[in-house]
Amino acid sequence: MKRQRHSHLSSADLDALRAALEAKRAELQRVVDTNVAEGTHSEEGFPDPRDSGDVAERTEEEEELLEVAGQEGTLLSDIDRALAKIDKRTYGLSERSGRPIPLERLRAEPWARFTAEEEAEVEERRREERKRTRPRS
Repeated sequence: MKRQRHSHLSSADLDALRAALEAKRAELQRVVDTNVAEGTHSEEGFPDPRDSGDVAERTEEEEELLEVAGQEGTLLSDIDRALAKIDKRTYGLSERSGRPIPLERLRAEPWARFTAEEEAEVEERRREERKRTRPRS
């Protein structure tokens, strides 16, 4: 008999976590679709070119909507990765250490890829990297 890799999670836990991931995925997909549609929506006709304030404001709003859609798209990728890991029986294990991710963390963030401690280390490295690569004034 093949040993279940995510053995620290019961079948009921996995079912509940899959349902949470699928619900979040559907919600995010709706948000992304809406933001992309609104961010790329061109007004019927063209605005009065003398009203540059309206044009600038609309352009800024569209850019913000597309940025949010991009961030949500990244989360969608994380959710898809988590769903694939459930199917591969590797869900709930840290991608960094292979250690089990506590159920409480998975319930709070079902797409978690690392334990909380590892996530903090990853974030600290990202902050340090941004400091090093930030252009000096």
